Amino acid sequence: MHETDRPGPYLKDLIRRRSYIRYVAVSELRNRQIDTALGNFWHLLNPALSIAVYYLIFGLLLGIDRGVDNFILFLTVGIFVFQYTQRATIDGAKSIISNIGLIKAVKFPRAMMPVTATVTETLASLPTFLVIFVVALLTGESALLSWLLFPLVIMVQFVFNLGAAMIAARLTTHIQDTTQILPFIFRLLLYGSGVIFSAEAYASSDYSWVFTANPVYCFVTIARWTVMGGNLDPSLLISVAAWSAAILLFGFFWFRQAEERYARD
Repeated sequence: MHETDRPGPYLKDLIRRRSYIRYVAVSELRNRQIDTALGNFWHLLNPALSIAVYYLIFGLLLGIDRGVDNFILFLTVGIFVFQYTQRATIDGAKSIISNIGLIKAVKFPRAMMPVTATVTETLASLPTFLVIFVVALLTGESALLSWLLFPLVIMVQFVFNLGAAMIAARLTTHIQDTTQILPFIFRLLLYGSGVIFSAEAYASSDYSWVFTANPVYCFVTIARWTVMGGNLDPSLLISVAAWSAAILLFGFFWFRQAEERYARD
């Protein structure tokens, strides 16, 4: 067994290439939307338009904003946090198959691909996370000390997203239709994670455990608590910590099991 085939040296090799990962992530971010009139402004405009559409349909037309005092901020936090995981996972799923030529030509830790995809989406999401606090102030919310905890939530979510990206990356090498299936899975998660409505206001208390067991719901709810205040069920913190650790560990080791296969497929 080659030294870098063991987890320790493999991780060291991966960490040693962090400058390259950062460079590729920044370059990818700059190249996105380069041919459009508004360029990278679409990173902010896309989620902003999503919020406007959801607010119009679910807030004004259907009136499902019951139990929420500041529905616009509620939507903003929910959509931005949800889309961070959605985009990191979907881009991670494409990271191996879209770079197969490079993988076959050069020897390097294949985990660099889903890691770079996750870092790229993290950088792309940073401006939208800042918008959350702008919306909070514009809609009359006061600054809270819990705002300082929001970056910590995103750091833990980054760990979760990294594991999810690795799982999706390997799964796509087995089933290439994974990239077509994931958007439907995330659409289901959108409606099942309290992103656009208050789960507490509509779901029976008998099924509260279903939401607690849903990591996307937990991340969204905790992020909302840091921005909007209120009460927070400690079990949500336990859930995100357990999910993040489990997904990252499983994703890393399961992804590495097929390290040599990626260059052959």
